[in-house]
Amino acid sequence: MTRLSRPGVDVRDLLRRRRDKARRHLRPGVPLEEFFDELNRLGVRYAVLRWFETLPDVAPGEDVDILVADEDLHRLRPFLRSYLVPMGTQKFDVYSVSGLPGSDFLAVPYMTSGFASGLLDRAVLLRDRYRVPSEQDHFDSLAYHAVYHKGERSGLPENAAAEPAAAPAEHDYAAVLAALADRLGLSVVLTLEGLDSYLADKGLRPPLDTLDKLSATNLWLRARLEKLWGPADAGMPGLAVFVLRERAQHLIDELGTELAREGFEVLETVHLTGDVVDRVAEGVRGGNWGQGPWPVGGGGPVAYVIAYDLSRSLGDDALPANPLRVNDAKLAIRERLLAAHGDGPRFNPLHSSDDPRQALDYLALLGDPGIVTRLRRGIAELREHMTFPYPLVEVLPSIQRRAVTAVVRHPEHGECVCKLFYPGSRRFLDRELRARTEFAHLPEMPALLESGPNYLLSPRYRDTGAHVRRALPGLRHVQLTPRTSAAMARMVRDLHERGAYLLDLSTQNLMTDEVDGLKVIDWEFLQDFAGDRPPVHRSPSVLGRADGAARADGPVGLAGGSSGGRVTLFRPLYTGVPRALLVHMPGRVVPVLAEPGMVLLYVARLLRGAVLLAGTRARRGVKMSVKAALTLLFARPD
Repeated sequence: MTRLSRPGVDVRDLLRRRRDKARRHLRPGVPLEEFFDELNRLGVRYAVLRWFETLPDVAPGEDVDILVADEDLHRLRPFLRSYLVPMGTQKFDVYSVSGLPGSDFLAVPYMTSGFASGLLDRAVLLRDRYRVPSEQDHFDSLAYHAVYHKGERSGLPENAAAEPAAAPAEHDYAAVLAALADRLGLSVVLTLEGLDSYLADKGLRPPLDTLDKLSATNLWLRARLEKLWGPADAGMPGLAVFVLRERAQHLIDELGTELAREGFEVLETVHLTGDVVDRVAEGVRGGNWGQGPWPVGGGGPVAYVIAYDLSRSLGDDALPANPLRVNDAKLAIRERLLAAHGDGPRFNPLHSSDDPRQALDYLALLGDPGIVTRLRRGIAELREHMTFPYPLVEVLPSIQRRAVTAVVRHPEHGECVCKLFYPGSRRFLDRELRARTEFAHLPEMPALLESGPNYLLSPRYRDTGAHVRRALPGLRHVQLTPRTSAAMARMVRDLHERGAYLLDLSTQNLMTDEVDGLKVIDWEFLQDFAGDRPPVHRSPSVLGRADGAARADGPVGLAGGSSGGRVTLFRPLYTGVPRALLVHMPGRVVPVLAEPGMVLLYVARLLRGAVLLAGTRARRGVKMSVKAALTLLFARPD
C-alpha cells in the first residue's frame, strides 16, 4: 500500500476553515480503507464509535464518528480537514478524549475523560482494519450518546410508561441496544431514564456542570436535571464557587479582591489537599483540566473560593436574576488575574460554577458535612445587612458592584433614592458622605437627606436630559452641551484646589433635574492626592485615570489604566474641546469652540463608521462569492 503523506499546497487549501471544527472531510483521493490502514500503521489510538458494522460502506449523507487520543489528534490532520466548502468526500466527526478545541462537543469533552480513555484502551479490531469499542463499551457509549447527546431524538421513550418519540430517529437505537444487551447478558430498562440510571450506577454519568451544557440541546435532559437536582438556584440564590487553578495559586488574595470589586462577598476559602484534589479534578469541569485554547495549561484545581453575589440579597421580586452574572464576573476577573500575573504566556487561571445548583455539586466533593449549613448562616447574615430602611418602591438600574440603588418611600420625604452599600463597601459610603457634606456647596452635588450605617438617602431627581447635546452612534456616552462642559470644568477646578479628584466622572453619571438642575450622581471614587498635585489638566478627574498614583482606588478597568481616558466626560469627543483648554478657559468662551468641535468629531466618527461598515460588507461579499464559485468547482453532493 502507498504511504499517505501530507499533501502539497493546492487550490483546495483555499477551502479550509481557519479553525477546525469537529466536522471534518476526508481528503480527496484517499480511500476510506487506506485511511484506517494508515492510522493503524501509525499506532493511532482511536475508535469508530458506532454504526461501524458496514464499513467501509457508509450510507449516503451519514458521517463517521471517531474518538481519538489527545496525543494522536494531530496525526489525523493530513487526512481529515475542515473545509469552508465541503469537498463531497466522506464526513467525519472527530472527538478527542479531553475535548481539545475543534474536537469537543458543545464546548465539553464528548464523554467523560476516564470513560473515553478506557474505551480506547479496550478497543478491538473489526475485520482486522477498523478499531471499534468492545461490546461492553459499545453498549455503554451508545447509551451515553442516546441519553446525553440525543435525548428524545434517539427515539427512546422517557420511561416505561411513556410512548416512544413520535418523530422517527435517524437510527434504531432501541434495537441495537437491545441486541447488545442480550449478547452481554445485561438487564437494563431501555428508556432514557433507565439508561441514565444504569450509567450513573456505573460511574459514567457526566458531572453536573457538563450535563448542564449538554442540556442546552437536549430538552429531556434539562427536565431530568430539574427532577434530580432541583432548580438552578438550589434554594441558595447567589451562591457561587470559583475554582483557582495551579498556575495561578499565588493569586488567591487577588482573586478575593477582584470578587469584591465585582460585587461578591467571599464566604470561605478552601485549599484543596489529598483525596479532595482528585475528586474535584474528576468531578468538576467535566474532568477536563487541559490546556484548551490557551498557549499553556492552567493546571489542576488548587482552591475553592466560595462567594455570594450580594445583588441577590433583595430576591427575584425586587431584582430579577441575571443567569450570566457569575460567568461574566469570571471572564472579567480572569483577564485581571492574568494582568496581575505578568507578561508570561497566557493561560486559564479560573473556573467557576454557573449557578448555585452547580456550586452545591462542587461543594459535595469536599466531604465537609457542615459546609452548607455554615454557608446558609453566612448568607442569611448578609441578607439581613442588605435590607432597605424604608419600604421599597423599585430597584434602579445599575451595575451593582458596590451597592444597590432603589427608590424607597420615606415617611417625611416621600419617594427618594436610597443607596444601600454592600458589607465590604464602607469606604465608598464614607466617600459619598464626605462629598455630600464637605462639598455640599457645589451646585452639582446631590442633597443628603439622611444616612445610616450602610445607606444614604437623596432626593429623587427626574432626569430631563437637558445636559445632552446629541447622542453618539454606537456609544453609551453622549456629547454634552457647552454649558454642561463649562460647569464640569469649574467643578473639577474647585475639587483640585481642595486637593481632591473624582475618578469615574463620565457622561453616564450626569443627570439634569427640571427644578434642581445638573447633578453628578456618583461620588464613590472621590479621593485626595497622596502627594503633590499635578496641574489641573493632569488631574485624574480630567484624565479619567490615576497615572502613577499607586494608592488610587478606581472602578474596574479605570484606575491606573488607559481605558479611563475614553470614559471621562472630558474626552474631546464629548465636549468638542481639548482637555487642557477646557479646564483653563473662561466658561463664556466654551460655546464658541465646543459646538464646532463636537460637530467635526461627530462627523468624523460617522465617516469612520461608514468606512468600516463598507469594508466589512465588501469582505463578506467577496467571501460569499468565492465560496459560491469554489462550491461549483469542487463540491460534490454528499
